[in-house]
Amino acid sequence: MRKPSVVLGVGALALVAGGLAARAPVHGEPPREPMRRVALPAGDPISASRTVVTAASVSSSPQAPVQQQVLALANQHRRGAGCEPLSLDRRLIEAANRHAADMARRGYFDHESPRGEMAGSRVTDAGYTWSRYGENIARGQDSPYRVMADWMESPGHRRNILDCRFDQMGVGLALASGGTPYWVQELATPR
Repeated sequence: MRKPSVVLGVGALALVAGGLAARAPVHGEPPREPMRRVALPAGDPISASRTVVTAASVSSSPQAPVQQQVLALANQHRRGAGCEPLSLDRRLIEAANRHAADMARRGYFDHESPRGEMAGSRVTDAGYTWSRYGENIARGQDSPYRVMADWMESPGHRRNILDCRFDQMGVGLALASGGTPYWVQELATPR
């Protein structure tokens, strides 16, 4: 069986109130972190033990398996970096799900929606008052384990996950009409 290729986002986004900490590429500007395809090797332990996402995996509940698995994996990495664990926040889950669904439905892949909406406004619109936030996006990964592994292999995404200043997170997952998974991870610190 041929292993799938996955696409990582062109960049992770992290912002603080009043300023940009690390920014995503602006239209017309070369990406800071080029897209790359990662082939999963045969016998990859992540592939062997993964829970494959289906339409039933999409949920806004903090207790959903996708939320719990990504949270556990993120906190495992954060522990290794000396960070406090993240907790799940329903508002961040809502903002992440809304962006994942929009990208899947409209067929784009970016931190900025075609209407110009950015992560900070999505998080604020979900009722979260933030002092700092970050966003990771991905598409094509078929499990929480694979998306976390790919984010951790990417410097910008990894930097967001291991930013000890973040306290909370939420994961969005949506499947495009062809079945391609779109992932969004919102990380934030309340004001």
